Amino acid sequence: MYFLTRHVNGKKYSEPILIMRNPVKAFKLLNENSLRILKALAKKPTYPNEIARELGIHEQKVYYYINNLKKAGLVTVIREEIKKGAVSKYYAPTSNAFGFEIKKSRVEEKEDSKAREFFQEFVNNGVFEGSVVVSAPFKHGPYMTTARDGHTAVHLAMFIGKYCSLPNRFVVKFDTEAKAEHEEKRNLIIIGGPATNIITNELNNFLKIKFEWDKIWELHSSFTNKHYDGEDISLIAKITNPWDKSKKVILLSGLKHEGTKASIIAITQYHDKVLRKYEQGKDFYCVIRGLDKDGDGKTDDVKVLEAHNL
Repeated sequence: MYFLTRHVNGKKYSEPILIMRNPVKAFKLLNENSLRILKALAKKPTYPNEIARELGIHEQKVYYYINNLKKAGLVTVIREEIKKGAVSKYYAPTSNAFGFEIKKSRVEEKEDSKAREFFQEFVNNGVFEGSVVVSAPFKHGPYMTTARDGHTAVHLAMFIGKYCSLPNRFVVKFDTEAKAEHEEKRNLIIIGGPATNIITNELNNFLKIKFEWDKIWELHSSFTNKHYDGEDISLIAKITNPWDKSKKVILLSGLKHEGTKASIIAITQYHDKVLRKYEQGKDFYCVIRGLDKDGDGKTDDVKVLEAHNL
């Protein structure tokens, strides 16, 4: 994935940019009206009849221009709706920015390239696409427990905000809300362990490194057959969503709330270490231990205990 980076007033802004493989073809297919349509779709995905009304272009010409934009790879259908007995296709740009390379850069920005890849499926046209599921802070679920780690989602959200903007909907859900509203079929970032998060509890059945209860909670790895226990132990996983194979699930979950906090610190501050073995397109599992190196009683570093792609 390529990113367009701007530096404005000392701040850095980045958004995905689509590099055109055949820019000459794209230029031949574009004209002033097609660019007007592309800019309109960037503001709000819509269907051709609506574009024709908004821009004052004949409906048949709008279809012609959109067809050219599709051939150039600049727009795509994002959904379909039935309107007055007919199917209306909603179009949106395939990226917020387009460009082409004359010469590949030899400078590689390694600062957080792995982290960008890790959250890639959760960014669509520069907008966050998915739901963040945190454990409810009241007694609920099979274990009737209350959560103490929901606030950690704020730290994660500020980190992900470097890569995308918010959609026009509220993306954070309690696990109880996510269950009631059937959010399972979205891209999901789940925060919290199976004792406090009912979505994590259900996802646990599909994991290769599982949470197990035997007098205490522990993690069991099917890769190494090792068992891990302790308040500072946590699992970072990214897998294909078992409820919708076209989506992804990221799990940040500790055996206790301190472990969950360690997983957030790991992915936001030590992603170069945690994601070193991560390969795009594969399921990924990483067990970490939170460390208190300065002795103040708070996690300030992490140790990777095992990491695997599948």
